[in-house]
Amino acid sequence: MTDHNLGIHPTASLANRARRIGRRAALLSPLLVLLILPAGCPEELTVGSDPDLGPIDATLTAAERVNWPGVDRGAGREIPLIRGFGNGRTQSYWFLGFASKRSADSFWFCREGDETCPLDEHQRLNWDSLVGHPLFMRIPGQPGFSPFWQMWTVRVPADFEPDSVKTVDTLHRLDLEGEITVTPHIVDFGEVFGTYRGPQEVVLHCALVLQGTTLAENGGMNPGSDGLMLTMERRFGWHEGFRVDFIDFTPSDGIFPESADSESRPNMPFAKIYIHWRNCDTEPRPEICDIPGIADPTKRPVSERGLGQDLTGDSDPNDTNNVIGAVPCDLQREGELPYSPLWQPNAVYVPPTTGLMDTYGDQAQSDIQSVNDIFAGVEAGIFTEPRPQSEDTTGNPFPGNEGTVFFNCPSPVPQDYVPYPCSDNF
Repeated sequence: MTDHNLGIHPTASLANRARRIGRRAALLSPLLVLLILPAGCPEELTVGSDPDLGPIDATLTAAERVNWPGVDRGAGREIPLIRGFGNGRTQSYWFLGFASKRSADSFWFCREGDETCPLDEHQRLNWDSLVGHPLFMRIPGQPGFSPFWQMWTVRVPADFEPDSVKTVDTLHRLDLEGEITVTPHIVDFGEVFGTYRGPQEVVLHCALVLQGTTLAENGGMNPGSDGLMLTMERRFGWHEGFRVDFIDFTPSDGIFPESADSESRPNMPFAKIYIHWRNCDTEPRPEICDIPGIADPTKRPVSERGLGQDLTGDSDPNDTNNVIGAVPCDLQREGELPYSPLWQPNAVYVPPTTGLMDTYGDQAQSDIQSVNDIFAGVEAGIFTEPRPQSEDTTGNPFPGNEGTVFFNCPSPVPQDYVPYPCSDNF
């Protein structure tokens, strides 16, 4: 395992990077002009004049609320914790739904000259240094929304009042007038698990949620370990003057370099999750193939949520035999993609002779608990080669993913975990 190396790679060329950033700035510039108050309007807004319009929740219809993560329970909306396997043991992850790998824009306010802002030494958002709360350009349900945000740093003077700017038109006007400075945040990531990335624009994970939304079992016992999980905090930011809650996942996820396929704007790198399926046209016929109500009679996912049935008798629908390809700060299989909360599901068909949690009736038992187990079975000709689940199979409401489905599924981490450097966790 290799930590990010903060030294500059001797062969790194920043010229192409500068040209790409210039192109992105050029794409943003027309938006700045469009958002300036037009002639004939009342006197232009001044710093501090953006009103607090209250929580965004009050503006949403019932149909619009469906786009926000979580499931409505009796005590409020909750994001479920799903159990599966990874690295040879039980693992878990929160399921926040479909997601796009294309980032959206977020703006983080820092005092001029404060090098401890916006990130701390562990590459987490530094709330002791941040000035007020961030602006988010999109909310769930809008075109271009993503829970993965390009980080723009807004440098403000000493007399700037925190939270005085709550809209992007005021932000962009002040930027054009030279009162503040808005730049893409860049970090030298050095090597990431043996692959040199160098200076890259930053993508971070902040999940916008409705007020009162909770993460199931947040801060409780961490499945697959003997200790408690690190509690993820809910905070608030601004969207066009409205308050919007979000869960800050940087204490567990840290930050990410834009993916190598990024073009006009940063894409979020993704990892892989392996979804196990039973083929119903085999002998002996798997018992889960007799569960009714499934659209495709030829196959069944080994997943309580996919089947709509409790297979393990523990009175919850959150057990699966899904295997995650990598966990935070750990990569067991050479060639596997490093951990990311953005997951590409890959289908693996498993014969009835292989015991999974559906046949054992126990979430903690499975013959497949790691990617090494999967590919050993593939090499032996027992399992099918994993293949990405396509748009036709699962459906994907987000454009720009080239027909591939992606899920937002961050993993909980131990209480004392830090996302950087990884060596601090061992």
